Amino acid sequence: MTNFERYKIIRMRYAIFVLFFFISILLRAQTLEEADKLYADKKYVAAAEMYEQLYRFDNAAESYLMQISLLEKDKKNKKAPVIIDSLRPLIKKVENLARMVSRCENIQIIDSILVDKTHFLSAYHLVEEAGTLEQTTGSVTYENQLKDRRFFGKKAEKTLFRLYTQVKMQDGWSEEKPLNIPVDSLADDNYPFVMSDGLTIYYASNGNESIGGYDLFISRYNVDNDTYLAPRQLGMPFNSPYNDYMLAIDELNGVGYFATDRFQPEDKVIIYTFIPNEEPVFVEDENFAVLAGRAKINSIRDTWRPNANYQALLQKIGNDIEKGNQQAVTKDFTFVINDKIVYYTLADFEDEGAKQTFLRSRDLKKQILTLENQLDAQRRNFAEGDANRKRTLKLSILENESRLENLYDTFKKMEIEVRNREIKELRTKS
Repeated sequence: MTNFERYKIIRMRYAIFVLFFFISILLRAQTLEEADKLYADKKYVAAAEMYEQLYRFDNAAESYLMQISLLEKDKKNKKAPVIIDSLRPLIKKVENLARMVSRCENIQIIDSILVDKTHFLSAYHLVEEAGTLEQTTGSVTYENQLKDRRFFGKKAEKTLFRLYTQVKMQDGWSEEKPLNIPVDSLADDNYPFVMSDGLTIYYASNGNESIGGYDLFISRYNVDNDTYLAPRQLGMPFNSPYNDYMLAIDELNGVGYFATDRFQPEDKVIIYTFIPNEEPVFVEDENFAVLAGRAKINSIRDTWRPNANYQALLQKIGNDIEKGNQQAVTKDFTFVINDKIVYYTLADFEDEGAKQTFLRSRDLKKQILTLENQLDAQRRNFAEGDANRKRTLKLSILENESRLENLYDTFKKMEIEVRNREIKELRTKS
């Protein structure tokens, strides 16, 4: 090979290198541009998600609508119609949640126990007359007092759960028969409990317009045509944007139980013991914070009647037994460290710096909510104002929106810092 040929090869390699270098720069620029666009597309979604956690569903709906309005104005964004379509079901969901909060049932919750999902039925204390519950793989089998009929959830149709029943025969149990309940073809129906009348059934479903995960439903058997009536979704506080299931009632003692994983680690559930109402009675309070607190079950004591003493009832149903590895639920807040660790009090923190950053993030969250409320008021005034009023408000609204965006970024970074510091400290001590 001559020197001239070697020179040509070197020049060609250099040209290829320069070409790939400029292509990588262009691709990088395009990626950054798309990332910026994606962030803009999600500007108000983070606020909506925060409002959902606080049960401020009206504000969540407004934030989603603001996001849609922003996207509709962005004529250059080809993905905008797809994103808008994905947000509309979320608006419908939070609007439904807002209605449910306003009609929160006024039940007395007399006890709560945090247990492992693997043996959550250990917190249910049913008398013999109420039947028995047995935990199975992914479901529960309910057997009536006479022990001649049972109901259970079982996987069918690929991976979906359906409700079945069996009748006791002389030579064993009959063939499994699916319950004729109107169902959502793409959802699970599970965790049945039948009242002593043999007609009323409670169960959990993640279909039928569930507000999040499993929801609790009630239906009644129609003897005339061997079918069940259209199921009715229970309201709050029984249901939440999380998994709520396995409602059972001990009619003899006048108490009921239900399980929920709201605000809990992945492997835990809370079992609430409550006093059922003969007819639904709703919380009467115009203060939305009070309604939201009752819907979330911030405090079981808030559900108690004045001067009520439930200790005798708890002793009667056996909830005064030594709880072993079960843990009473006490929490000031809910902060997820990772998939297995959730903190509820400041005493849970191992790293002092993480704790202080967490406290600052709580203060920042209050600032965010205050600024959101201020912006809401400004936007309403802008919509109702004349031309001069709109000119005055426009600059202030833009400044507050920019400030709010920066606060969101800071808040997210602080929460990440808290988790990273705490995980590092936990690893050091393990």
